[in-house]
Amino acid sequence: MVGIQNKSKVCDKIPLASLIFNFDLPSNGKPSLLSLKDVNNLFYRFGHALQHLLTRTSYSEVSGLSNIEWDMVEVSGHVFSHLLNNEEVIRSISSNYETGEKLPENLIRSILGIKKHMAGLDLCRELYLSAVDLELYSTNDYWVKIVKNLWPQFRSFPLDKYDSHLCSFTQIFTEEWAAAYYSHVWSRMIAADVYSAFEEVQGNDQQIVEVGKRYRDTFLALGGSVHSSKIFRHFRGRDPSPQAFLDSLGLNNE
Repeated sequence: MVGIQNKSKVCDKIPLASLIFNFDLPSNGKPSLLSLKDVNNLFYRFGHALQHLLTRTSYSEVSGLSNIEWDMVEVSGHVFSHLLNNEEVIRSISSNYETGEKLPENLIRSILGIKKHMAGLDLCRELYLSAVDLELYSTNDYWVKIVKNLWPQFRSFPLDKYDSHLCSFTQIFTEEWAAAYYSHVWSRMIAADVYSAFEEVQGNDQQIVEVGKRYRDTFLALGGSVHSSKIFRHFRGRDPSPQAFLDSLGLNNE
């Protein structure tokens, strides 16, 4: 999502945004077909676009995604990605492009199960990298010592003595995630908790509409004008819990 113009009541400007993708072009007589990864990316970016376009703040400096705490900027994108965990959504947006036949139920279940495959290992990796990132920017210890100390806390296999994976951890050295890599996991956790509010009223159309309006009036409307912790508490009525995130990955206590 590319923000073209922020909303500003003072300057009488409406929010403008564009969604730009590099999906495969039609070829050999076949239409442009989207992979599951492409669809997830589409939903994720669309979630950001809605947050930019539906903002109700008066000032451009806090409109849409502006001035939002760094560990919350990805939340709306992940919330919309969670729609792909719903069988009805998968069923409604997919079909055989030649016959129009809907996907069989066993294939839909397989698609829903992909996210949970090796989810624990992937989560431990992200938590490890998050911990390393924070440690690097909060202590004067040599990076090798930090890695050797944190590796066994998160990884189940031994660290090779020649392993220098940190040297290619470009996100925290050349990108904008220095001392903020944890934001990826944190925003996924928050998004899962937010989406669980919809799951809790599943089957009741009226309550789903009410939750949707509350989501629009908080996360999509307030931008950076209100601290994200207050926005979450206003929406959920409590502090965040990791349980919904663990459940979505199949990592519940059962």
